[in-house]
Amino acid sequence: MASYSSYSSSKLLFRQLFEKESSTYTYLLADASHAEKPALLIDPVDRTVDRDLSLIQELGLKLVYALNTHVHADHVTGTGLIK
Repeated sequence: MASYSSYSSSKLLFRQLFEKESSTYTYLLADASHAEKPALLIDPVDRTVDRDLSLIQELGLKLVYALNTHVHADHVTGTGLIK
């Protein structure tokens, strides 16, 4: 089961998403004050891409960027699965 913690202010939406099997965190950032609510997904995991995209849609965000901060030796990144 995925867990997350969150922070939001009038401008920043932040979600910390956890993938239990690889003990990996994915981060979702968005400008909630902007009309289009542009979002950035950091270090997505291949196993949780559907979860992450569902959350983005549920929150009414527009995914603009997905990025990897480093190479993951213990799991495959999910950025290639996001279109």
